[in-house]
Amino acid sequence: MNRDNNNAEYQVNRRIPCPDGSVLLLCSMEGQRYLLDPMTTPDSHPAPVHGLLAHNNTTTVLGEQPYSCYLMGESRLLSDTLASRPDDRTAAGLLCDCMEALLHLQRHQLTLAQLDAEHILLDSQGQACLLAGQTFPATEEASLQNNVRQAGRLFYRLLTGRPHGNLPLQQLRPDLDPELLQLCQTLLDCHTPASSTSRAALAQLQDWLVRQQRFVRSEGNQQAALQQLLQRMRHNPDFPALSQAINAINHIGNADSERLQVLAEIILKDFSLTNKLLRVVNTANFSQFGGAVSTISRAIVILGFDTIRNLALTLLLFEHMHNRSHAQEVRDVAASALFCGLLARSLARHSRMQEAEEALICGMFQQLGELLCVYYFRNEYHLIHKKIDTGSNAAQAVQHTLGISYAALGSSTAEAWSFPERIVSSLEPYPPGPVRPPQHNAARLRMLGNLAQELTQLLATPSTANTTHAQQLLNRYTRALPLEINSLHAVIAETQTEFANTLHEWSNDANVQGKARQLKTAALGSHANNKPDAPVAELETSYITSAPATTSLLSSGIQEVTSTLLGNYQLNDLLRMILEIMYRAVGFDHVVLCTKDPRHNVLHARFGFGENTAALLPVFKVDLQQQDNAFCIAMERNVDIFIEDANAIAISSHIPMWYRQLNLAQTFIIFPLVLEKRKIGFLYGDKKQAHSLPLQPDELNLLKTLRNQALLAIRQQQN
Repeated sequence: MNRDNNNAEYQVNRRIPCPDGSVLLLCSMEGQRYLLDPMTTPDSHPAPVHGLLAHNNTTTVLGEQPYSCYLMGESRLLSDTLASRPDDRTAAGLLCDCMEALLHLQRHQLTLAQLDAEHILLDSQGQACLLAGQTFPATEEASLQNNVRQAGRLFYRLLTGRPHGNLPLQQLRPDLDPELLQLCQTLLDCHTPASSTSRAALAQLQDWLVRQQRFVRSEGNQQAALQQLLQRMRHNPDFPALSQAINAINHIGNADSERLQVLAEIILKDFSLTNKLLRVVNTANFSQFGGAVSTISRAIVILGFDTIRNLALTLLLFEHMHNRSHAQEVRDVAASALFCGLLARSLARHSRMQEAEEALICGMFQQLGELLCVYYFRNEYHLIHKKIDTGSNAAQAVQHTLGISYAALGSSTAEAWSFPERIVSSLEPYPPGPVRPPQHNAARLRMLGNLAQELTQLLATPSTANTTHAQQLLNRYTRALPLEINSLHAVIAETQTEFANTLHEWSNDANVQGKARQLKTAALGSHANNKPDAPVAELETSYITSAPATTSLLSSGIQEVTSTLLGNYQLNDLLRMILEIMYRAVGFDHVVLCTKDPRHNVLHARFGFGENTAALLPVFKVDLQQQDNAFCIAMERNVDIFIEDANAIAISSHIPMWYRQLNLAQTFIIFPLVLEKRKIGFLYGDKKQAHSLPLQPDELNLLKTLRNQALLAIRQQQN
């Protein structure tokens, strides 16, 4: 970390007194704005990476006082905005951000030196970000509880516009919602475990915010409706994780040389998604590739990056919405969206178009706007259908209630999720009249999505599911996609079979109900076939149903690596497979591959899996000049080293300082990669807590076999 003792470089523009008596400095240097926070003690720990934690860019010394330096950019101090007291919804939203960040620190047993309005930045979107340059290990529960009480004092200040004092909140704010009054007092009086108090407070705040949000419709003002949707997404307990995962997948660029690694890492963070995706990959649709696939890395190599990415995106959305705990109307729209996506893909395949896999997403996302509405705006969704039942046109009912169409809502959200332009533009509906022939990729996707959407609406409504309406629709699209009515029957039948199988594979639904039943059985006759379904057989045991069966997973992984070694492969892809097998089978918190820098006597982390791996890899380095530590001993003697407690008296002196500063794990294992006395690198796996890795002898032998397969692959590539 850079240190700068030159007082003259920073121009101090303002001094900001804090409640604890310290003084922050608002400075400028080389055209940039900086906030300098005085460091109270040298033994602070770096905070784990989180979107709601601001990390200092560097440190400096002014006079004899060391400071953490934060580049502010367009951000403001929260304390600077409190001259005009925020409304209660804004205050609750800001506290939501703070409690989420606080929970993240509590999971890592860390506490903040200060949590007040002077130590919180607001970005251009009004999101709070806690200064996290000075965090400390929580040696006792009282320090964690103190942070919770500081959050209570912050909330008091946000609600009243004045610092916490002796005057009761109810006296200062007699108009305050009793729920917020009780919540603030709970935080101020925190004597229960900090993490449970924080978790309960965050859930209560999120629930309160969702209940407060209502659309204030403004004719023609689509942006207002969209902003209210995004605000509800942000404060809903589960949607930020979905949004973050979709964004992360969409931000993997085609030019990214490590895109296989990045995609595999994102998928592996979600245990449920990993299992469902592997189950789908091993179904009949993909079985032509031969042999079971037990790792995401192998699935990407076999089926291709785009196929696995699209599967992951559609599974993420479908699993989020088509959940048994949700109301039937939510599941109806989710099932309809899935059918529409499969129908778009079937139409593309029938017409021998190259866009079949992307058509699946474009078809599903035709109903994204309605999905978001039924999920987040339930009251408005019911009002829309009341208007339709009393004779209103569906499109007019949506526009009049929300101030925005379903299509505009869906495309705006897809754009916010960083989907490519060709997918966003495909969500635009066609005007009435004949559809022109598409001239390029984006136009074909739009045509497929729209046709699938109109056909899905036709099939979902028994009164319109007939040959006459279908022929009218085919006439409208005849220039864009010539299709005979008999061919359409075949495409629909193929889609219905795939729909039933996909519901079976993705959601383990043994009893298909509602709109899913209608779509599964609808026929373009005079009426839909409404005969009752034959019961669907219970799904076989999922790929992994509970905690990993270590020996079984390691054995199947070794078989898969053996098959890969017999064919053509990329060394990096195979090494990633081995790391993934270790990660999933044993349940390591992190697995890392380190290799030697040929120019220096240093081992660098190349890639790995686990929490915050992107931040870990650049700082995970082993200097082989330092002989007396576990990593160097493993490499020098070519021996496997298993540390069960890094703090044990006999062991602690062999743990290097750089490793301790990472605060990574107390239990870890090292498998050196040495060929003919030539040090290549090592495989590393860890668990946070001491004695938390009870490896059996047969499991340890299987891990050694994986290491030997890595050496064999390296040798083959060199030869």
